[in-house]
Amino acid sequence: MLRIVCRGRSRFTKTLGLVGSAAVAAVLLLAVPASSQQPPIKLAIVAEFTGGGAAVGMMWRDAVNLAVEDINKKGGVLGRRLETFALDTQTDPPTSVAVMRRAFNEHPFAILGTVYSSSTVANMDIVRQAGIPQITGSESVLLVQKSNPNIFLTAFTQQIGMAKQVRWLVEDLKADKIALVYVNNAFGRGGREMFLKFLKDRGKSVVADISTEPQQADFTPELTRVRASGATHLMVYNHEEENARLMTQLRKLGMTVEPVGETTLCAQTAIDPGGDAMNGSKCHVGMTAASTVPSMVDMNRRFQEKYGKVPDHNAYKAYIGTHMVKAAVERVGAFDQAKVRDCLHNNLFTAAEEPGLLMDMYVDDKGDTDRGSFIVEVKDRKPQVSKVVGMLGGPYTKRACR
Repeated sequence: MLRIVCRGRSRFTKTLGLVGSAAVAAVLLLAVPASSQQPPIKLAIVAEFTGGGAAVGMMWRDAVNLAVEDINKKGGVLGRRLETFALDTQTDPPTSVAVMRRAFNEHPFAILGTVYSSSTVANMDIVRQAGIPQITGSESVLLVQKSNPNIFLTAFTQQIGMAKQVRWLVEDLKADKIALVYVNNAFGRGGREMFLKFLKDRGKSVVADISTEPQQADFTPELTRVRASGATHLMVYNHEEENARLMTQLRKLGMTVEPVGETTLCAQTAIDPGGDAMNGSKCHVGMTAASTVPSMVDMNRRFQEKYGKVPDHNAYKAYIGTHMVKAAVERVGAFDQAKVRDCLHNNLFTAAEEPGLLMDMYVDDKGDTDRGSFIVEVKDRKPQVSKVVGMLGGPYTKRACR
């Protein structure tokens, strides 16, 4: 009898143990925030990791990942963590279209990329059809001329950039005899169109208008034409690695023309391979590691600590682009792609609201961006800021999105 009672107590004790364990588990489950039980929000990084644009694409990828790391350390977006995956376009526009289709299979909330304008022009329509917001590092004016409500630029297009560029060349440098050398693709052609337009608005024209090819190695014929034109200033508008080669050859030829450019001439990814040949180049740039803006200085420091290299403008654009997504989602109050797209249009986003934006920025109805910028000169293989340029337009209005 006693044995039976003991067995009964054993079963009862076991039952209590199971009930107690379940209760403890329930308490622990309640103690974990509901948001942490939700799957992470995926962001696709689609960029140029091999081919001619590899240096650019890797800057973009690394900065997106740094931004995601920073955001996750602070609790994510609306309490949810971000997660990235990366796909390589091989710096080839047709390949970028196929790669975008592969990215859709992972159901990302947003796509960050591509960087080369020729690729973005090729792939932006299928991304629009998928309804996934696309944040790009491209700057060609062709992007905003297509009236695509799904594309958002992390820096201004040539429509804004070249307006600032020409104003600086004419008013500050007093440049009169200007030769233009540009790369013959979507990026270069768009820049050329805007550059010539704003020069014409000021009653000026170029003394030489010369195209080059992507990944071109020898620029001797083009530079010979520049010399023959009698130009005092050479507007260099190729990709970074091409600019480095052109500048090396310009110095070897002993040319005295003053090299000027936009962001790609004075980017660190052009300076590193170009070396001393890049010294003396002057540029209007959207973003630079030489900036004294505290938030940009801090991002520069942390990027170098993590990756062991100086961030170029593509890194800044990628970092800002990731925080653009965060700022819009939080202003909407939900992970709603349609509402986020609407929120990003005709809206002012400030660094006070979202420090990761680094500077105040306005996004217009076509996804183009207006923000402050810089005039730099390359000295001792480093860009040095000589002037800060304000927004081209404004004042702009901050709009609620809920």
